[in-house]
This record gives sequence, C-alpha cells and structure tokens, in this order.
Amino acid sequence: INLRKAIMCAMDTSQALSYYRAGTAEQICWNMSTVSWAYPKGDDYDYNGHDYPQMNSWSQDTAVTNVKKYMEAAGVSAGDSSLKVTFTIAGSSLQDHPTYKVFRDAADLLNGLGWDVEVVCDSQALTKINTGALQVWAAAWSSALDPDMYQVYHKNSTATSTLAWGYNYLKNSGSAEEMNILNSLSDLIDQARETNDQAVRAELYKEAMGYILDLAVELPVYQRNVLYAYNSKVIKTASLPTDVNPYSSPLDRIWEIEFA
Repeated sequence: INLRKAIMCAMDTSQALSYYRAGTAEQICWNMSTVSWAYPKGDDYDYNGHDYPQMNSWSQDTAVTNVKKYMEAAGVSAGDSSLKVTFTIAGSSLQDHPTYKVFRDAADLLNGLGWDVEVVCDSQALTKINTGALQVWAAAWSSALDPDMYQVYHKNSTATSTLAWGYNYLKNSGSAEEMNILNSLSDLIDQARETNDQAVRAELYKEAMGYILDLAVELPVYQRNVLYAYNSKVIKTASLPTDVNPYSSPLDRIWEIEFA
C-alpha cells in the first residue's frame, strides 16, 4: 500500500489538462462524476482525515518528500526489485493520451529516486485491465448517474472493475491494514444502500471515497466537459436548456427548442 501511495504522490494530475483546450476539461479529486449530486461540494481536499497521498497543490519538492516517506514506510531503498514498475497507457500511441505527461514526469521523478519505471502503450490494455494483469495503468472511464458504488468498489462485487483494482490480490494476500480499509469501504457502501436520504448517502459516499484513496487503488485525474455546437441562425439560443451535462443533452426536451 505504501508503494502505491508513493507512485500516486509522484503524479501531477493537472498535467492531463494540457491535452485539452482550455476550459474543456477539469481536474477532479474524487472517484465520482462532478455532475452527480453526491460529488462532494466545497473544499475538494477535505478528506475527513483520510490519508490522501497527493498534496493540495502538487509540487516536485513535496512529491519527492512524500515518495521518500512512503518508500521508508515500505522498507525499500533505491534499486530494490519491488521498485521495478510498468506504467501502461491504453492504446497504440503513448503521446496520444491525456495522461501521458502525468506518467512521463512521474516516471522521471521516481527513477531519479532509484526506481525502475517504464512507460509503455498497449493496444490490448483494456482486456488486461479486466484481468488485473497490469501494475499501473491509465484508461478512460464513464460514470453512471446513479452514485451507488457497490458494483465498482464493494469487496463482494463480481464486476471486472474489482479485478482492475487488484481486489483478488488484496483479499488473498493483502495486509491487515489493506483488508481493514477494504472492509470499512464495503461497510459504508452497504450503509448507503439502506437509506433514501440523499444528504446521508452523500456523506457516506464521501467517507467511502476517502477509503478508496487510503487503499490507493485509483487516482482521480480529470473529467471532460460536455460540448454541443449549434447554429444560432437556425436555433433560438434562449430556448436551449442551461443545464447540459453527460446525462442531459439539448435533445432531451426537444419540444421546447425553438427555431430562430
């Protein structure tokens, strides 16, 4: 768990935004769509005391300090065989992916501290992810409007996503600390499923997402904004819905849209 946190500390996730035009993507801090009513509002870095391995504002000096801290906690030093790690980007091109710069710079930082990190691309990565065959990987995910976290994160889920997080390894060979976190995470998900009170569920989900960060199996990076183009000479702008998001397009209430 400490080596996973060390890797996460080395990653400046804001680098991914440079792949997109300004204003078309945003950095996220939680494992959930920002559109969801359950996404924590306000201070994105209020993790209720959970150990989030990235600092509020990433800096190389802070990253180096924290990587060294987690290396020491893991009992490893430069050149240790456990520091040989492959970062895999899903696809056939390294640079044609938003997280390439994140991986590249993290690899440079870690290698400077005695790690042996290689960044590769793999056109079969999506298949390998679903079997838990990759160490560290980047791929794009979509998130359902329903914030229920059971299928993706519960220890008893049979979804392939749990293989991607390495749950099989954690349940069979994980440390007591890892199993305590996984059990606490799953208990919170169960509690959230037992109430229809959105305020209560939102707090439970926030606490659960804190445990995901504690477990260090997933690092939120960015979310793309949804864009639609229209001809204002044909469509009356004022008739278009103002709340456009991944779950609600301008065509959802097409009978309200007027010609110019």
